[in-house]
Amino acid sequence: MTGVSELFGWFVFNVAIPLLAPFALLPFAKVAVFSRSRGQGIVRRAVQDGQLLWAAIPLSASACYGLAGWIDQTDGPHLGAWMFLCLHVLLIVAGCLLVLLGAMDAHPRGRSKRAEINLVLRLSVLLSLLGAAASTSARLALTSTAS
Repeated sequence: MTGVSELFGWFVFNVAIPLLAPFALLPFAKVAVFSRSRGQGIVRRAVQDGQLLWAAIPLSASACYGLAGWIDQTDGPHLGAWMFLCLHVLLIVAGCLLVLLGAMDAHPRGRSKRAEINLVLRLSVLLSLLGAAASTSARLALTSTAS
């Protein structure tokens, strides 16, 4: 039972908080009278240009560190750990590329185009969720082999 609570605590502090904390205060933007009219669609605008990846990139970096430490400390086959490590490196590279493209695209875009959901937004959400799932899967795999 301690293993489950330990894994749950790891998940909360290493996955849920980094990905969800940026959204925690967004609803308060509607409280102030002067910003009530600008509060519509605030969650979409907060991640529109790939900002969610600023949480997903360190999540994958942390997973790389944990996997590298596990590979270094254990003997035997490490194929699964190496596959997770390569997946996280790919997620970091893709995330950084999307942050760059989102930042470049955000500047010249006019207000009319800002209302559209763009490809960077969709890919950033997908990569963030994939990074969270891969990080959690790697942690579960490492925990089950360590026991």
